[in-house]
Amino acid sequence: MYDPGRFIFPMRFSMWAWKVCGFFNAPVPKSVAYRVYCYAFYSCIMAVYLFVLLLNVFVPQPFEQRVFFIMYIFLTETAMILKTLTIYRHFNIVWSLYETTLGVSFQPRDEQERELQQRRLAVFNRWYYAYIFVSHMAAFGTGSHLLSAEYRMPFFPWFFGVPYWEDAHVAYYTIFAYQSFGMYFHMLLNTAGDTQLCYMMHMIGIQLELLGKRFRDLNNCEEFDRSFVPLVQHYNKIHRMLCRVQNLFSPAYFVQFSVSGLVICASAYQVASMLNLNDFSKLMNVFYMMSMTMQIGLPCYYGNEVTLKSYALTNAIYSSRWYDMPQSNRKSVQMFLVRTNKPFAVAAFGYFNFNLPAFTTILNMAYSVYCVLQRKAKNV
Repeated sequence: MYDPGRFIFPMRFSMWAWKVCGFFNAPVPKSVAYRVYCYAFYSCIMAVYLFVLLLNVFVPQPFEQRVFFIMYIFLTETAMILKTLTIYRHFNIVWSLYETTLGVSFQPRDEQERELQQRRLAVFNRWYYAYIFVSHMAAFGTGSHLLSAEYRMPFFPWFFGVPYWEDAHVAYYTIFAYQSFGMYFHMLLNTAGDTQLCYMMHMIGIQLELLGKRFRDLNNCEEFDRSFVPLVQHYNKIHRMLCRVQNLFSPAYFVQFSVSGLVICASAYQVASMLNLNDFSKLMNVFYMMSMTMQIGLPCYYGNEVTLKSYALTNAIYSSRWYDMPQSNRKSVQMFLVRTNKPFAVAAFGYFNFNLPAFTTILNMAYSVYCVLQRKAKNV
């Protein structure tokens, strides 16, 4: 039942990330060795890493380093924890949603629908490859600090007071490797959470598009009597799936959207103020900024697609040959049009809609704060 091999590559990779990080919470027997591994991962990679990250906020250090090297990472880790807990606690619900996307009702009915679905999934795969590449470059970019002679850590500079300077090479490389592995696994969990949300919204958008095609193909009374009720039932199923997705991920993405402006602003400030082509360690900031931008841009894009395709569904229904049908059929179409006039919209706690206007608002806010910081830095 819990076989990831049936899904497209982005979903298989996400499920692999959950297994590696010990969060593939399927109700299946787990070996003793895997359970020991999971507990070791939770304690060493998750708990200790996040605890030290939190403590670094209270360690005396320059203001810029406190804000731009610690605070914004801590905020993004908070959003990652909420996404991961959502997966772990509601794994059966999440898996049932995946099963729905592979169910009979979600499958294309003819070659034209199959080609349309494959084109849409191919675009989704390309966006995923770009996102996972940028995220991996941001994580692997931590190794570029080894090229510096300053013995800098990739993320937080303090680690339980352990000295790691020139006279303590072993401690330095050990702590450096620990931070790099910790951030890599956290990156895997973050991208896995974002991928699953985008995948579900993308599948909802595809189904709305296929549903519009099927409504346009209703050309006579016989087809209408045979297909109208099943199509309305499928519409209701899509709407229920959208509501379940929204209820699951609203808390995590409410936090994500709330802090994303600050994160992008902080990353942009680092890139602008410290970018040096001779220092490869600064390139990590570029990839981190790109990754964070895609982290909110992709959910907004696919949420926007859901809204646009639900709008297009109303036009598709109206484009059928309803005018050649009996009055009872025309009344059924009219009542259904009243319902579809309210488009689908994915919201985070009712405050942030997943759409492109929300994305541009966040970018505008980040740019405004960035300009204020730049102006203030020039006046100092």
